[in-house]
Amino acid sequence: MKSAFLFVFICVCLWPAFGAVDYTKFSHSTPKHKSACNTCHKVPTKNWSKVSQYPDVTDFPDHDACVSCHRAQFFKGARPPICSVCHLKTSPRDEARYDFRRPAVSLQFVIEFPHDRHQDVIALNRFFISAPWTSQRAPHGSFMAHAAAPQQFNNCTICHGGTFFVPGAPAPTPTPSPRTSDTDGLRLVAYKASPTQHSACFNCHWKSQEPVAANCNGCHKLAPAPYFRPPAPKRISRNFIHDGGGEKKQHVDECTTCHINITKSATLRGLKPDVPITSCTRCHNADGLGQDLNKELTALDKNRAFTCVYCHAPDVGSLDAPASHYLIVQRPPLKRRDIK
Repeated sequence: MKSAFLFVFICVCLWPAFGAVDYTKFSHSTPKHKSACNTCHKVPTKNWSKVSQYPDVTDFPDHDACVSCHRAQFFKGARPPICSVCHLKTSPRDEARYDFRRPAVSLQFVIEFPHDRHQDVIALNRFFISAPWTSQRAPHGSFMAHAAAPQQFNNCTICHGGTFFVPGAPAPTPTPSPRTSDTDGLRLVAYKASPTQHSACFNCHWKSQEPVAANCNGCHKLAPAPYFRPPAPKRISRNFIHDGGGEKKQHVDECTTCHINITKSATLRGLKPDVPITSCTRCHNADGLGQDLNKELTALDKNRAFTCVYCHAPDVGSLDAPASHYLIVQRPPLKRRDIK
């Protein structure tokens, strides 16, 4: 009897410490937070026209979404901890909120984006757009007068338009050159930009094509555990610039000419910007175009301390050349230590 009484006494005393909820942190994994998204997120939010091209969700839910379940926490003292989820200061006189999708907070959702399905749609649209017909009905019910305009590449650049420079890289000069190094020996590099807003999707998925704007769960899947955004993929060929660089403007081509596997992928998970060496050597180790790979491997044959800098920055160019580089020129792979 005494042991049972002691157990109950310990539970009552220690429960606040072990069972208390931290209301300064919000989790979508909480069972009661797994309702339909529009239970809390109203579309559109009041400030959408200031920050978006579409009537979009661009702010945290209003107070009524929280008070309906958390009235006790909302009125707990002068500075309720629950307010710190959205507000910069827990004060009734300060309404300033964090930027929506607080960048310093771990992410709770992953994006489910099937490149394979979108590639099929783009290919269909390319077929209609480039066909030399007059007054033919195109997809989605629009009409084309004629196809006199030159064909344009209408593929990955629909979403991955423009370029941006890696944070920490030197600012681009008026005429950036892929052969220009900064003081750290790192090359000027540019990635294709990735979509960060719904505007990249809503041209097709606003109301007519699933998942539509109101179907958040069609793209946003709750992750098994909170996570932080991974760093950008390590750039191996830092001298490469998508928009060509120099006067010849090379590399302005169909994206899948080099990225040959991405269009097969049904998910973003584990996806890499896979570019095999054969995508490069069709131009950079071909008669009449350039023997760039052969030249660097030949220089390495003569000096094992040689740094390959045509494509790579010194941190990569000073390593052993991958076996794929030798095999593509029909030579057995070599390690630097084996070079006389």
